[in-house]
Amino acid sequence: MRVVRAVVEAVEQAGVSRAQLLRAARLDPRALDSEDGCVPSSEVCRLCELAVDITQDPALGLHWGERLAANTFNPVSHLVAHSTTLRQGLESLSKYHRLLSSQPNFQLVERGDKVTVRCLGMQDASPRMRRLQSEMFATGVFRMIRTVSPQARPDRVCFDYAVPTYHDEYARVFELTERFDQPFTGVIFDRSLMDVVSLHSDEDVHNALRMIADRRIVRLTQSVPFSMRVRDHLVKQGPTHRTSMKLVAHSLGLSTRSLRRRLVSEGKSYNAVVNEALATVAQQCLRDKQLTIQETAYEMGFADTSTFYRAFKRWTGMTPSAFRQK
Repeated sequence: MRVVRAVVEAVEQAGVSRAQLLRAARLDPRALDSEDGCVPSSEVCRLCELAVDITQDPALGLHWGERLAANTFNPVSHLVAHSTTLRQGLESLSKYHRLLSSQPNFQLVERGDKVTVRCLGMQDASPRMRRLQSEMFATGVFRMIRTVSPQARPDRVCFDYAVPTYHDEYARVFELTERFDQPFTGVIFDRSLMDVVSLHSDEDVHNALRMIADRRIVRLTQSVPFSMRVRDHLVKQGPTHRTSMKLVAHSLGLSTRSLRRRLVSEGKSYNAVVNEALATVAQQCLRDKQLTIQETAYEMGFADTSTFYRAFKRWTGMTPSAFRQK
């Protein structure tokens, strides 16, 4: 449904009213209010092709990709925007694609000093729909590269179809790096760009968004595991607050015995979840460069730094200083 709303937004940006598109598509406007609703891909394809017709813009895929708002596909959009590097952004896109589509839409290949991001098009889509999807995909990757490195250009932006009539728009958008009649659709660029640190990244925001995305992924497939609920509750309590299992169970509307049984069924113990929560809180503190490691230890309720060092290494497999350096 997020994709459907994005199509509606693209049509409105092209000067066509939402009501006109929805009427032509025979879509109930109330359906757009669904937060996590799913729509068959065939219906999305039909809507996209209708959008091209109703806007009379054959290059809608390129223009849509250019004008795409930063929050259109949240939380995935913001996860990518707040990624530290292009690599982290692509990893986030791969991990959380389920929030946008049941099928992954790209494949990453690193070979030598080059990276290829290949578009995995919808096999049963019409040629026009495949072209629109390819334009959106290539424009999105191009924008991601520019986000981390404003002066960078890919080596080639490849398309597996013939030159369209509006070739000049490709040349403008991709700055003469476009190539047609290629074996695949995708973007090829220097591998060094994968690990350039973005000036606009925010690791704390990225971590918070990742937790939100994790919960939504779980919600798509099953109810949220109790171990995740307990961990989130403990993280919210802060570094020095130690909450008993009885109080946590009460906050979840369970008895202590019921909570223990549910955790065991998930392969977890309460102590293990507590350690996960403590590790998360400690990592949040260590990301605050204004706190020394000694101050972090005290913030976490440890009497001395050496005890905190041992506990943190037991939780995460690395020392606090190694984590901060990483």
